[in-house]
Amino acid sequence: MPRRLPLILLLAALLPSCHREAPRPRNVIFILVDTLRADRLGAYGYGRATSPNVDAFAREAVRFADARSQSSCTFPSANSMLTSRWPSAFLGQRFRELGIPGSILSLAEILQRHGFHTVAVSASPVVRRTPSRFNPAGGFGRGFDVFQEDCLWKSAECVNRQAAEHLKSGGRPLFLYLHYMDPHGPYRPPKTWRRKFARGRRPLRWVRAGDPNPIGDWIYKGKEIPGFTPDDLRFLKDLYDEEIAFFDDRFGGLLAAMRAAGRLDDSLVVFVSDHGEEFLEHGDIKHCRNLFDSSIKVPLLLRIPGVEGKTVSRPVQNLDLVPTILDYLGLETQAPLAGKSLRPVIEERAKTDELQFGMQGTYRSASDGRFKLIQDLGSGAVSLFDLAADPGETKDVLRRERRAYARLRDALTSWIGRSEGKGMETESLRKAREAEERLRSLGYIE
Repeated sequence: MPRRLPLILLLAALLPSCHREAPRPRNVIFILVDTLRADRLGAYGYGRATSPNVDAFAREAVRFADARSQSSCTFPSANSMLTSRWPSAFLGQRFRELGIPGSILSLAEILQRHGFHTVAVSASPVVRRTPSRFNPAGGFGRGFDVFQEDCLWKSAECVNRQAAEHLKSGGRPLFLYLHYMDPHGPYRPPKTWRRKFARGRRPLRWVRAGDPNPIGDWIYKGKEIPGFTPDDLRFLKDLYDEEIAFFDDRFGGLLAAMRAAGRLDDSLVVFVSDHGEEFLEHGDIKHCRNLFDSSIKVPLLLRIPGVEGKTVSRPVQNLDLVPTILDYLGLETQAPLAGKSLRPVIEERAKTDELQFGMQGTYRSASDGRFKLIQDLGSGAVSLFDLAADPGETKDVLRRERRAYARLRDALTSWIGRSEGKGMETESLRKAREAEERLRSLGYIE
């Protein structure tokens, strides 16, 4: 028996690594690309070569094929994502502020309390520490040791340049939040970018400038129709794709900087968007208007040390990011989290699929991945869509799919009661309309 001991030890050392516990990430790199539709990336089935670097990253990551944001507007989608609280928690703040209230812990605060060096580099006019035109109170800086916001409205080059310096810093574990604005309108890739999709020259100046606002003025303000053609709308979409392609090129540079700094393989890297963008698919332009998938179906990629690349088809929510990150870091918090860790889903231990909920203005939605119910609390109108048969959400199947309707109706009613308060529909609508009017008064939406 003693002679066999070395052989037994050797065999134990050669056991497949999948039987060993995956190493815990040391750092968290959180990449939010504002206004990025999932269906405009190759990793999510797009035919155009807009995203070779993101696609390559997705092959090394856990790709969630069916992820949705909780709102189609940066406020309160980003708030919800960074705190794991429902969007309604951020409505009705004093002075109609848009930031994260002091009573709600953010991911940055939680990680800071656990010894992380917390840094944000944001080009967003909304997710800011100090006031801007579109967010007069700031309110996102709490919990960050460093919050750099001088890349306001600037391209990915600016964000990357500042991020590179923080990637080189040693010492404490790093939480780095990067907020890119490139796909957000107006769709204007840098003049140095060699275009691949938006070719030629359109006669309308605002179309050439990638500015969808004249269409919004016509739809929402009753102004005269701006005289655009289907080709003009197609050109705006092409410019949007150009913005994505430009970001993707610079994303390759960010990955190279992460690798050079030794941060890529020991970091949990999140790649996500806060919402999508409308191009009149449902009568709306830009975002902050509805809960169709063109507005809320987003890319979600997690590159996790020790976890091989794979695709998860179960429905998930951006709300789940904070508990997932904490789970993989092995950290706990006393903060109430509305989401749940996606680790059981990733490790194929989850028994049931998750329902996805969303709110925008007076609209509320519930989806099980196959069907989606959208209800307008203001008018009472309800629509049900079969996402498998009709991913563009063009045909209401409510009358035909009564069981699916009843199931999602009950789930939606229960969620509204939990997140907004039972019997509080009138108050909730007042707050939602107030928040929408606040964004309109600031010029963020038409």
